[in-house]
Amino acid sequence: MKHFLLACLFPMALTAQTMQQLTEQLGKTVLYGDVALSANGTHVAWVQSTAATASKQTYIRGTSGSAAATLAKIPITGERTDFDPAWSPDSKMLAVFSSAGEKEQRQLWMVNADGSDPKKITDLKGYAARPRWSHDGKQIAFLYIEGAGGGGPLIAAPVTTGVIDTAIHNQRIAVLDVASRELRQVSPPNLHIYDYDWSPDDKAFVTTAAPGPGDNNWWIAQIYTIDSRRFTRSTSRRATPHPSTSLFFKWQFRAGHRMVNLSPSLKA
Repeated sequence: MKHFLLACLFPMALTAQTMQQLTEQLGKTVLYGDVALSANGTHVAWVQSTAATASKQTYIRGTSGSAAATLAKIPITGERTDFDPAWSPDSKMLAVFSSAGEKEQRQLWMVNADGSDPKKITDLKGYAARPRWSHDGKQIAFLYIEGAGGGGPLIAAPVTTGVIDTAIHNQRIAVLDVASRELRQVSPPNLHIYDYDWSPDDKAFVTTAAPGPGDNNWWIAQIYTIDSRRFTRSTSRRATPHPSTSLFFKWQFRAGHRMVNLSPSLKA
């Protein structure tokens, strides 16, 4: 009987040990994301992490030779979490969002091309993402939801409990002056911006946007142009929709085992 029990338990113990070793090995898997190539092609930056840790940190290395990757020296304690590295047009500076954890407030930092001399250049309170330099390198734009979280309709969000906030927090385009650190929001407060880019002369943005709330109205988004100068309530709204480039969607429904396929296309 004793030998029978040992014969039964030994494979189970061996399996448990093997599973633990496998889990440890999987936890060491290196993950790469947010890859950004400098404009002159000499450097590449990326956000690196492992499967077992929450920390995500920015690394930089040259694209030629066998130079080792350098960690961007951002002085943040805790589970440092980096997002969205973006190179300046002259390839001398890298802007990147960083925080002390996935749920902590992220700020925009700037480092040299070798990862040195970090500078925190914002004091944000709210969700921020997707920094993009102006072509002259004097400004950095990004998406910003002041005083609220964000991420879009496809991002998991915690269940709302207690007193529910009825305010609509739209995602807007914020522009930071690199030299003075002045921050201004240039898109109208009633418009939710999903994506954007600078015009070649840096005087405007082209965006996909819809009246808020953004999570509800993404499917009626249109293409807008927005003046990149300061938006004030005293001026006329500088967001012009272009019906000729409205987003149309092809809907496919299947009842019962149904699947919805929304594929956007541009009408010329």
